[in-house]
Amino acid sequence: MVYRIVRAIPPGRVMTYGAIGALIPPPQSVDPMGFERIRARWVGYALADCPDDLPWHRVVNAAGRISQRHGIGPRLQHELLSQEGIELDRLDRVDLASRLWRPSTAWLKQRGLLT
Repeated sequence: MVYRIVRAIPPGRVMTYGAIGALIPPPQSVDPMGFERIRARWVGYALADCPDDLPWHRVVNAAGRISQRHGIGPRLQHELLSQEGIELDRLDRVDLASRLWRPSTAWLKQRGLLT
């Protein structure tokens, strides 16, 4: 589910780990309250070992900052975002107010992420 959501983020837009995690219902074997506390981290784990063709660079942390990624420094993500017209401010943050992608209700319903 993480990969399907990340693939749908349009070029020039970003989502946060937590926003992606909030779209995914907790697995049946996981306590819903516990899942809520760790869902952003689960998204991070999924992206740490993602396919090469996944636009992982469009996912940032809740402050709009680039998070460290195992084996890849932040410079690559910054370059990929820049190629899509996304610039970071002087504090190395993406302007989430203008760049955050929020899937439409129809998009969520089509994928069974909203009832």
